[in-house]
Amino acid sequence: QPHLHRTRRNSPPLTEHRDAMSYMQQGGFGSDDAQEEQRGLIGRASDLAAGLKHPRTAFFHLIFKASAIFSYMFGTWISDSFVNVFIVCVLLLAFDFWTVKNVSGRLLVGLRWWNRVDDKGESHWQFESFEDRRFVHPTDSNVFWMTLFGAPLVWALLGIGAVITLHFMWLLLCLVALGLCGINLYGYIRCKKDARTKLTALGGTVLSRGMEMWSGANARARGQQGGL
Repeated sequence: QPHLHRTRRNSPPLTEHRDAMSYMQQGGFGSDDAQEEQRGLIGRASDLAAGLKHPRTAFFHLIFKASAIFSYMFGTWISDSFVNVFIVCVLLLAFDFWTVKNVSGRLLVGLRWWNRVDDKGESHWQFESFEDRRFVHPTDSNVFWMTLFGAPLVWALLGIGAVITLHFMWLLLCLVALGLCGINLYGYIRCKKDARTKLTALGGTVLSRGMEMWSGANARARGQQGGL
C-alpha cells in the first residue's frame, strides 16, 4: 500500500512523516500484546457504556469532538485541499457546539445555558438546572465534564504544534475550535456555579421555614399549657 508512505504537502502538524506501514511491520497492530490491549480497551469502553444512563446522548457528545480532531489530523490523507478539511472540521465543531449546548448538557448533567441581548444591546447570561440533582447520573456527569475540559486541551496542544511547525493556516482552524469549545466550557462552568448558588439558597430557605414552623409549634404548645 504505497499511499500510506506518501507525505502530504499540506498535512497538519503532528501528522507529517508518519509511516503507518513500518508501524504495522513492527507489530504495532498485529502483535499479541497489542491485540490484548485493544480487547481490554473495548471491554472498558463496553463497561463504561453499560453504566451510562443516556448512552446515545453521550455517544453524540463524544463523536463530533473526536471526528473533528480526527479530520484535522488525518483529513489530508483523503483530500489535498486545506479548504475541504477546514470546512469539514468547522461543520463538525458546529454540530458539537449545538449538541453540547442544547442536548447533552441538559440530559447528562441537568444544566443548560444561553445568552440573550436586550434592546439596549447588553448581553445577559441565562442558566437552567435541575433542582433535584438525583436525576444526574455520576457516570454521565464524568463523561460530560472530562470531554468538555479535554477537547479544548487537545486543540490547544494542536495549536502549539501548528505554531512550532509554522503552519499558520492550521493554527487558524485550532483557534476556531478553541473558540467554540471554550464558549461551551465557560457557559457550563458559570451554569454549574449558578446551580450551586441556587441550591444553597434553596437549602437556606427550607431551613429558615423549618425553624419558623418549629418556633410556631413551640409557641402554640406554650400557649396551650398556659391556658391549662
